[in-house]
Amino acid sequence: MLIGIVASIICYFAVNMKNRLGWDDALDVWGVHGVGGVVGVICLGVFADKMWNAQGGANGLLLGDSSFFFKEAAAVLGTAFYAFLFTYVMLWAINKVTRVKVTPGEEEMGLDEALHGEKAYV
Repeated sequence: MLIGIVASIICYFAVNMKNRLGWDDALDVWGVHGVGGVVGVICLGVFADKMWNAQGGANGLLLGDSSFFFKEAAAVLGTAFYAFLFTYVMLWAINKVTRVKVTPGEEEMGLDEALHGEKAYV
């Protein structure tokens, strides 16, 4: 529960930072899932305890097992790199077929009018 509370507070500030910087993440995927996942995995590497899984578990950094913490950190870095690279390549490929992002003019006009030639809400 403590990890969830800490992650939710950090996610809140990550979403606010994303908004201040003007990043294009309409559904807050980075701020919630990305940052929350990283915080959860890193906290697991810090707080893990074999008491909960004596046969296959590991102790975290607080209980003296730095190797498990570094495995978790490497997993986070590898996953973040893979997710970034895959997303970048897929958006590039999709953009070759159809535009991924609307232009500022279309956004100002309203997407219903710009893309469909009609106003949905008057």
